Amino acid sequence: MEIGVCSNKNGAFIKLDPRSKLLLLITISIIMIGARTVEVEGVLRLICAAIPLVLLLSIREYKASFIYLLLLGSALICEKHIAPYTHGICNIVLMMICGLITRFVAGYMMGWYTVKSTSVSEFITAMERMHCPSFISIPMSVMFRYFPTLSEEYKSINDAKRMRELGHPFSQPLTYIEYILVPLMMSTVRIADELSAASLSKGLSAGEKRTHICEVSIRPLDVFAITGTMVMFVLFLVY
Repeated sequence: MEIGVCSNKNGAFIKLDPRSKLLLLITISIIMIGARTVEVEGVLRLICAAIPLVLLLSIREYKASFIYLLLLGSALICEKHIAPYTHGICNIVLMMICGLITRFVAGYMMGWYTVKSTSVSEFITAMERMHCPSFISIPMSVMFRYFPTLSEEYKSINDAKRMRELGHPFSQPLTYIEYILVPLMMSTVRIADELSAASLSKGLSAGEKRTHICEVSIRPLDVFAITGTMVMFVLFLVY
């Protein structure tokens, strides 16, 4: 996600309000973790697994979509066709890995889409429309920039390491930890402090009503997404 006033995904053919994205994120996470794989709950899990894929494709994140599809498909195939033929500790390990992937990867990718497709200004505007307290909206707005900034920092550290031909994660794991993880851990504190200072300098904690350049509104597609989400959640509770 690029730093900017509004989201840079203007070419997306599916545009959702940040509030719709958060509702989808919460519902998908709950259903994927708690639902069974049979009857109505199995259909709900299938729908919830497909939603992040469609949304990632809508913002042209083809690489992330392929990785998500590969992870989920491999876990399902392994769970249905490979794990039943294993025994003992091997069966336990395979079922644990497959279960973690099938239950958590959809929620993770939905969260990744939400962060990737939503600017900080859009998120703050949506939170203020919901009358969300500042002690909730400010930390969450910092989080929206924290993970993308941390990813950029990791790429910079890794590029510097590769230029100097220092360490390899497999042949030299201790050297890799020293030259990658240690600088990255030091950067996390600095990034958090800088983002917190940036949020405060923009007047997020002033306590006064702020104006916004970004227009955030509930569109017909958001109404459809919210209604569908509520229906899925009710079916999950009933069945």
